[in-house]
Amino acid sequence: MTLGMSRALLALAASVVLLGCPSGNSSGPDAQTSTSSGAAPVGSGPLATLESSPFQNEVWTTDDGQQVQMLFYGQQNVRVSAQCRNGGGQLACDAIRYLRSGQPVTIPRRALDGRTSAGVKVCQRLNQPMVRGHNTVGSEDGFCRFPDGSLLSNGALEQYGMHVTE
Repeated sequence: MTLGMSRALLALAASVVLLGCPSGNSSGPDAQTSTSSGAAPVGSGPLATLESSPFQNEVWTTDDGQQVQMLFYGQQNVRVSAQCRNGGGQLACDAIRYLRSGQPVTIPRRALDGRTSAGVKVCQRLNQPMVRGHNTVGSEDGFCRFPDGSLLSNGALEQYGMHVTE
């Protein structure tokens, strides 16, 4: 099986999980559904049209008690800081620039031993701090904090920000 086929199967499996099982992460009184209008695609790849995809506004609280506004793009499984979305609907922050850079972190397969999530490993390789958070319904997630303060979920890093080698 080629690496491209493996990635496609992982993306398909993630989509089935997302569509087949409702997640507590994006429900509750603080989630609002919205779509952006008139946003032009940026770059290429699976996140090129992220701006035109529906998203939910969420509020997460970090372990230090700070409330952060997040955007959740369910179809792509991307949870990113709301500060990344400008008034024109475009996404522009260090977290999104990293995802769209086309330069994923290389992780050897042997390093994926189940003790630490792949998203955490990517964040560590980028030398960025990890932040834990929870929402109002009790779901927890881990985020990577980028230099401009933007947060990106570990799941998005696993799906779009790494390249596994043998």
